[in-house]
Amino acid sequence: MSNKKDIFQEQEKLNLLHQLVDMAKADKVFKRVEYRYLIEIALVLGVSIEKLKEIIESDQVSKVPVTHQARFRQIYRLAVMMMVDGIITIEEIALLQNYGVEMGLQPKSIQIMIKRMNANKGGMLLNNDLEEIFSLQNN
Repeated sequence: MSNKKDIFQEQEKLNLLHQLVDMAKADKVFKRVEYRYLIEIALVLGVSIEKLKEIIESDQVSKVPVTHQARFRQIYRLAVMMMVDGIITIEEIALLQNYGVEMGLQPKSIQIMIKRMNANKGGMLLNNDLEEIFSLQNN
């Protein structure tokens, strides 16, 4: 039983990395700061640098997280990736919005999240902030 859970968790990690790589490549400029950030995330997730390189070179499509909470956390991580180089492009915003729609998240909630991230030094939001933002769509 725990083996299936471990496999599922591993797939979630890989899906996140695929989406983060997509976000880093969205503006057609894959910057060193983005690559370093991806390495940091991969190491935190326990994914090897070799596996990360495979993901960077692949064109695999990622899957949508199952729970609402996992979805808004995922879109937040993607927004952080979008902002890590200090430049937000139209392509990155479009990709973020597309991922949000695929996950069943309201574009308005994503816009609110980005606005709040821009207002906070470093773009950091707490889980409570995210829950508040993404619960608005359910009301």
